[in-house]
Amino acid sequence: MLAILAAVSCGDSEPLPDIDATVEAEEIINEGKVLYLANCATCHGVNLQGNPNWRSGTDKDGQSLPPPLNGTGHTWHHSPKVLHEILKYGLKIYDENYEGKMVGNENLTNKEIYSLLEYIKSVWPEELRTNYTETYK
Repeated sequence: MLAILAAVSCGDSEPLPDIDATVEAEEIINEGKVLYLANCATCHGVNLQGNPNWRSGTDKDGQSLPPPLNGTGHTWHHSPKVLHEILKYGLKIYDENYEGKMVGNENLTNKEIYSLLEYIKSVWPEELRTNYTETYK
């Protein structure tokens, strides 16, 4: 049985919940997958594949294309805190003049965002997950 403990603080927002060690990772990941499909898949793809031209392309509105979240993009370069803030508040939290499509979802609870991130990380290659966990423990 895999267990997950959350110990990340998210700045001025409420801290992430302490997840009971008896809660199985699979439950958290399944919740995250449901949330992902409802909130993220439209842009980032059902399989977290993003747009193949994400590095240099733009959409019809001139906006950057969505990157993959499956470990082949740059998501894993960002700390859990940064990812939490982007999911919650969008990229405007880092650039007040940002007018793109990554607007975040302030209706998501911290627990839901935690589940979403656990789902995203669950599809990354094992070595990448291990390195990420070691870097941000």
